[in-house]
Amino acid sequence: MNDRTAPDVIDLTRSLQVLKRSAWVIALSAAVVGVSTYAYFKQQTPLYKASTMIVSTGNQTGNQTVNQTLVSAPPLPSGALQGALLNLNVLRTINAGLQKVTGLTPEARAALQRKLLNEAAAGRSSTVRAAGDVDMYGNGIYTISARHPNPRVAAQLANLATSALITWDAQRGLVKVSSAREALEVQLRDTETRLARLGPVGTTPTREQLTLLNQQSVRTNDLNNLRALERAVVGSLALVAQAVTPLKPVSPQPTRNAAVAGLFALLAATALILLRSSLSRTVSSDIDLRGMHLRLLGEVPRLRVVKKGQSVLTMMHKGKGADSVTFLASNIRGRLGQQPKTVMVTSLLPGDGKSTLVAGLAGSFAAGGLRTLLIEADVRHPTQRALWGLAAETASWVNLPQAAPFPGEEARALQAALRNPEAAQARRLTDQLHLVVTAPHEGGATRLPTEAFRAALHTWSQGYDVVLVDAPPALAISDPLELASMVSGVLIVLEPGKANMSGVQRLLDTLELASATVIGVAFNKIDPRHMATAYGYGYGYRPSGLPAEHA
Repeated sequence: MNDRTAPDVIDLTRSLQVLKRSAWVIALSAAVVGVSTYAYFKQQTPLYKASTMIVSTGNQTGNQTVNQTLVSAPPLPSGALQGALLNLNVLRTINAGLQKVTGLTPEARAALQRKLLNEAAAGRSSTVRAAGDVDMYGNGIYTISARHPNPRVAAQLANLATSALITWDAQRGLVKVSSAREALEVQLRDTETRLARLGPVGTTPTREQLTLLNQQSVRTNDLNNLRALERAVVGSLALVAQAVTPLKPVSPQPTRNAAVAGLFALLAATALILLRSSLSRTVSSDIDLRGMHLRLLGEVPRLRVVKKGQSVLTMMHKGKGADSVTFLASNIRGRLGQQPKTVMVTSLLPGDGKSTLVAGLAGSFAAGGLRTLLIEADVRHPTQRALWGLAAETASWVNLPQAAPFPGEEARALQAALRNPEAAQARRLTDQLHLVVTAPHEGGATRLPTEAFRAALHTWSQGYDVVLVDAPPALAISDPLELASMVSGVLIVLEPGKANMSGVQRLLDTLELASATVIGVAFNKIDPRHMATAYGYGYGYRPSGLPAEHA
């Protein structure tokens, strides 16, 4: 047999099919997350944002006289203004100014003051923020913003914070001048003290008095100059635009947040489904089969429950799934060609609907004029009797090829027929369709005698156009593997999305070791909306007493 190892490549077509089948899950996930997010943020208290604009300028004004007269604070480096909002002196100024802010109750005012102090202690402010940047010369634009549930309070808080920052910036320039003034005042007081110790100054001062008088005069002049400079100190920040009362809240934004959350859920659900599909690697389409050099022969829709006692044959002639089973039967005949048409139908796992499908195939072959024999070889879980209902209980008996039993000695179950093929009989469901069922738990036997079955199959196939063998799941017990070498071809029934690719590969390897000929795969229990072929929608039947795993 050919090497069926699938190439390790990215199969975009398979991924698209997986996404198509899971589209409702992805859409539902995105919708649930989006609606939940919208409901959550819709309940949040709205916040308003008010902003001011200030300009930062360097030391040089372009006028030499002004540059020599004014004392300017050094330009702020980038990002320093945001740190200044956490300065305790700035916060004290802001908190003091909050006493004049209107629209706040005493409790709300105290809570806002505590919040500002807590944010400063944490080193991160969310109530008042500064944003902007300056160039290498200290020139730039800053925006000071404040957030609060009350829009008027937000505007007043932004203006208050801006005023506090400008005051703090101006005080930076006073530091050196004030320090120099204080030093000169100390020196001047020392000079005056020393001069007073020398006594009154006469008309002719002594040399020591004259020295101290000169120092006093110089230092007094310098002190007057420094006092004048203190009044001329300016900061590097200047107000450009005050904050106005905002009209719309900036948060929450339930619509935007819901859209973002829904999009994220959409992408996450898509990624998870693709990841799950990649890890599980289940057989879900004919593309997966082609990777293992298998051919999809047909797709049969999921069965629906019908009236109790209705047979599969009647159902197949009247149901909507007749075309899909006929299509599958035609492909099986085409694959077998002129060989003796003995086909074993098995599955990878219990519950794939294998027994029901083989019953439908038998009815389809018989309806097409082919003499058909259906052999139930699943000793552990026989279901054909239940599938065919009254027809399997009341139909007349017919001798199998080369059998002529004496009355009362007929072998009417598969186990008995294999022990005594000369007395073997089958139920005559129609003129073209005969059924051999098993006798469950007969003497505790759970396996069929291999050589006896081989001989019986060879004999019985001579009297029929098609012989179908309903075998157990191939990896559950060894019977199907022993029977596989006796038939012309093996049909594997799979339920898409359930069968693991590694399991299917293991089944193929096992059948290859058994020298079996796999003619193809039939997909069963297909959702009609996902069927690749457009030849039907499904037949509905699960007879009374049939275990769910065999439906």
